[in-house]
Amino acid sequence: MAFMALVLSGAILFLSPPGRVANWSDWRMVGLTKRDWTGLHVWFSVLFLVAAGFHVVFNFRPLLNYFKDRLTRRVGFRREWVVAAGLCGMVFAGTRAGLPPFSTFLAFNERIKQSWEDPRGAAPIPHAELLALRELAEKAEVPLETALQRLTERGVQGATADIVVSKLASQNDLSAQRVYEIVQGVQARGGRGPGEGLSNKGAASKSGASGYGGEGGGGPGQMTLTEFCQSRNIDVKEAQARLEAKGIKLGAGRNLRDIALDNGYQRPIEIMEIIEGATK
Repeated sequence: MAFMALVLSGAILFLSPPGRVANWSDWRMVGLTKRDWTGLHVWFSVLFLVAAGFHVVFNFRPLLNYFKDRLTRRVGFRREWVVAAGLCGMVFAGTRAGLPPFSTFLAFNERIKQSWEDPRGAAPIPHAELLALRELAEKAEVPLETALQRLTERGVQGATADIVVSKLASQNDLSAQRVYEIVQGVQARGGRGPGEGLSNKGAASKSGASGYGGEGGGGPGQMTLTEFCQSRNIDVKEAQARLEAKGIKLGAGRNLRDIALDNGYQRPIEIMEIIEGATK
C-alpha cells in the first residue's frame, strides 16, 4: 500500500508545476497542494523503508538464498548481480551524461512543468509569496496605504505591513497571486476568498478608479479605448496621446486587454493607469 501511494504521489509531483508557480497560484490536485503531495511522498517513503526493514528481518533466511550459489548453496557470485549492477550503472551514467532516452524523458518532464506557467499571472519575482506585504506592494508599485485599503475592501483580514504574503493568503483561503491582484486593484475572476464575491460586487457598483475589472467577463479589460474613456469621462484624444507617449501602439477595435498584451504589458490595469495619468 505504501508503494502504491508512492507511485501515485510521485506521478502527481512529476506532473506538477514548479514550486514558484504552485505556491504562487495555490495549485492543487485532488484538493491537495504541491506541498501536501510532497509531504505525503516523503512520509510514505519512510513507511515503505520501515516496512522493508521488517520484511528483511522476518524473511532473512529466504532472502539470503538469493545470494547463494545454486549448486554449492554457499554465498557466492551470481550472474543476476552483474545484470542488476549493469542496469543501475547504465541509468546513472546515462542520466549524468545527458544521453537519450534519459535526457529525453527529463526534457519531457520539464516541458510539462513549464506548461503550467502563465505570464499574465506570473509573480513579480520568483517565490514572491515569501515577501512581506510591504515588499509586495513595492513590487506592484502601489503605495502601502492603498494596498491595505484595497485588501480591507475585499474582505481580506489580518493584512499588516510586515505579514508574509503566503501567511496572509492562507489565513483568508486565497492564493498569493490573488492577494497580489487585489493589491494591484484587479477585481476577482471567480476568487474563493471569504466575502470576496460580496466585496467585489460592492466595489464594482461604485465603479471607482480602483474598481478595475479582470481579464474575463465584461470588465474594463474587455472595453475598447473609446468605451473605457467614455465610462471614465476621459477625452479619447488625450488618452491616445498618453499611450503614444509611452510607445504603446493601438490596434483598431482592440480591447484594453489585447492592447496590453500586444505591447508587452501583463495586465490591462497598467494601460488603464496610463490612460488616467496614474503612472509617470
